Amino acid sequence: MQEFITKESLTNLGINLEGQDIDSLLVHLNDTLEERVGSEITESLNDVQLKTLVDMQEKATDEEIGEWLKQNVPEFEQIVQDEIDIVLGELAENTDGINKAA
Repeated sequence: MQEFITKESLTNLGINLEGQDIDSLLVHLNDTLEERVGSEITESLNDVQLKTLVDMQEKATDEEIGEWLKQNVPEFEQIVQDEIDIVLGELAENTDGINKAA
């Protein structure tokens, strides 16, 4: 999955994590996002679609999987955006605590 949350997206939202390892944080945020999106998507698929997706994950490229998702999960982009908003909201709520722990 591509990187949806970037340093620029954090800066644009006014999230300033001074002294933090931003690269590690971005990896964590995008991994969390990927898990949550994956969970939402698998819940929306029927058994045949789920088997197809699992098979594709072993053989297909990220681009092929992305195209399949767009065709078979009409709300894919909305799911991704909703989860991005949730993850960034959680980060924004905890920014002060994260900076104090550093």
